[in-house]
Amino acid sequence: MPALFVASEKGGILMKLTDELYESVKDIWEGYHSHPFIQEMRAGTLPIEKFRYYMIQDYIYLYEYAKVFALGVVKSKDHDMMRMFSGMVESTLNDEMDTHKSYMKRLGITEEEVAKTHVALSNVSYTNYMMTEAYQGGILEILVTILSCAWSYQLIGEEMAKEPRMTEHKLFGEWVRSYSSEEYRKMNDNLLLLVNQLGEGISQKEKDNLIDIFTRCSLYEGMFWDMAYRMEE
Repeated sequence: MPALFVASEKGGILMKLTDELYESVKDIWEGYHSHPFIQEMRAGTLPIEKFRYYMIQDYIYLYEYAKVFALGVVKSKDHDMMRMFSGMVESTLNDEMDTHKSYMKRLGITEEEVAKTHVALSNVSYTNYMMTEAYQGGILEILVTILSCAWSYQLIGEEMAKEPRMTEHKLFGEWVRSYSSEEYRKMNDNLLLLVNQLGEGISQKEKDNLIDIFTRCSLYEGMFWDMAYRMEE
């Protein structure tokens, strides 16, 4: 986790908003690392059909994820914020999608197959929740809604990348390299910084709502891994 603690004027330690968000879900996030889907990826034993299923569902998910960023463009009140959210839409639909499209080609997944795929209930529930919070909230709620996915994937990717064999794995290596890359880390650092800047001075009620959103999205992330491992119908 990035070191985001700062010294207060009285010499104590203040927690930035992203620290508080992390503290609220750290037990949930620890469970990701021990999830059988992740564990079997690390061991190289995850059945290809489960990874293939995950790739299709995640591909569908990313289009909804990009729409959440697009709402940030709509709700932004200054041009720099609009450009930032526009860039995140572009990054999701191209940079992150490139990894998925590469896998789709390798795994023989066509756009026609994706179009005919039944979207799993866990996937629909998660993306509907994100869109609801994004519609109802402001810029900070939008950022916190997507942060659980973006940030936790970075931590999972970086943990896997500690084992050199994972970055070179013939099937999973590209996924690990993508989510442990310097570019992906910088993107998340910018998100964390912006959340902290916008979160300065908010009320406890507002903070509690953001923690609730972040917690629910983190639980949905766990459900997404469950969904992929079970190949939910």
